[in-house]
Amino acid sequence: MTALGDLAESLDAEGMLGHLRNFPGDLAAAWDRSGDWDLSKVERVKFAGVLCLGMGGSASGGDFLAALSTADGCLPFIAHRGYGLPAWLSEHWLVIATSYSGNTEETLDATDAAIELGCEVVGLSSGGALQSRLQTADQTWISLPGGQPPRSAFGHIFGTQIALAWRLGIISPPEDIGGMLERVSDAVEACDFTLEGEDVIGEIAASLEGRQVSVIATQSLAPTAYRAACQLNENGGIFARPHVLPEMNHNEVVAWGEAGATDDQALIIFSWDGNHDRNQMRLDWFLEHIEVDPTWGLLCEGDSHLEALLYAVVMMDWISCAVALLRGKDPTAIGPIIGLKEHLSQ
Repeated sequence: MTALGDLAESLDAEGMLGHLRNFPGDLAAAWDRSGDWDLSKVERVKFAGVLCLGMGGSASGGDFLAALSTADGCLPFIAHRGYGLPAWLSEHWLVIATSYSGNTEETLDATDAAIELGCEVVGLSSGGALQSRLQTADQTWISLPGGQPPRSAFGHIFGTQIALAWRLGIISPPEDIGGMLERVSDAVEACDFTLEGEDVIGEIAASLEGRQVSVIATQSLAPTAYRAACQLNENGGIFARPHVLPEMNHNEVVAWGEAGATDDQALIIFSWDGNHDRNQMRLDWFLEHIEVDPTWGLLCEGDSHLEALLYAVVMMDWISCAVALLRGKDPTAIGPIIGLKEHLSQ
């Protein structure tokens, strides 16, 4: 057993690492179930766009869908986090409402508004109020396997969301799904710091101790930066913030170049072989001229845009949990969020 493995034995009381190991299987199971869904209300409708409702771990998939559709889709995807709906939304948009528990109050509020507006809504949840509201309104509801923290259920959630997009023909699936799942499984095993062998994940996590973490991604990997920061916040219990190239070159890059400004900073950069040439030039310049210790450049492997995104998910899930364990934290524990929800329920 490795040192981090020993920490996991004592601290991972609710089995977060087991959920991380199940990620490829969760994706595969979602894709297998998709053939049984009744999509008769939405599968032949021409939509103007897709609005993805959700919060926290249930919302990230909307960002990933938006990135994939921007690169190779036929409709705009927009993630909406919060109450109500955008003023510009019309009944010609498809609304995907995702709440893992089915009881997220912001998502329920927005779902009610979408039904009242006359939108077709497809809801994804493990049950809860979302299921009952959609079924009462004669809308489409798809069941998600329950029983785990939403941020650990990304395979179930995003796997279902992208399978829905594939079924509706608004995003194209990769050619070799089986091969992709095998490589994602290999990535999970390579990141599992409880196994004997070189522990790069543990080394990265240890280097982040006592530092503010910036996660930078190139444009097509933008959602990985945001989700990585959220995982460091929630699993690891540390501050982290996301930024995207080229936008950060027009503002934050100035601060990175100031003497002494980066003394307490750590930097994680996501990149992949599909970068826009100009973004790669920007990244090369940044790494050459900005000195930050530690800086970790993580090249997302894969034969497709989707696979590169999934590779980033695997790495940051394991890094964030390693950070938690090194800090003596159960990666599942979210005391402040529970406290806030109790306050809001009064």
